[in-house]
Amino acid sequence: MRELEFLPEEYLRARFQRRIGFVRSWLLLAIGLAMVLYSFQMGTWVRDAQAELVALRGSGAAVAPDVAKVRMLRAEARVYNERLERLDALRPALAVTNILADVVQAVPDAVVLECLDVSTSPAECGESLTVRVQGLARSEEGVTAMVAGLDALPRFTQTILVESRLVDETPDGRRAFAIEAEVVPEAAPTAPSAKE
Repeated sequence: MRELEFLPEEYLRARFQRRIGFVRSWLLLAIGLAMVLYSFQMGTWVRDAQAELVALRGSGAAVAPDVAKVRMLRAEARVYNERLERLDALRPALAVTNILADVVQAVPDAVVLECLDVSTSPAECGESLTVRVQGLARSEEGVTAMVAGLDALPRFTQTILVESRLVDETPDGRRAFAIEAEVVPEAAPTAPSAKE
């Protein structure tokens, strides 16, 4: 059932407008209060961010010596790698000490070496190394053992007995000999990279 209203129409409208004004003022107050609280929160966030930025800038100063040390070590590594590259460029593909070690390994007990000569000779594809070994042996078997020893080593190819003769001063049959062999070239060693 419908409620009857005995108040005048203007009064009812005015009362309705007062209620709407009251609700509007409370909404405006709530929005204003929310804006004030949000601005306080934003201020807190800004202060925290500034404090964090100051802390990060301060930690950068603490790390700066380590960064400088790392940069210095990288520069030193670069210099050492350049030096190694220059040394590798100067280093021959085969070290004479390796050749000497292999020749000494092939010398039997009955042989004495007098001369070891390593020379380069032009070949079809670059230069090749030739080793000439001269020495004295107690007998022909010692010379044969020397040739066989050099021929058995993988570093030498085409081992040839160039000369074998009796030594005039000795009555016990000692022989002077000369042997030549070509050296198999090795791959040049590479320096480790410093990019690691």
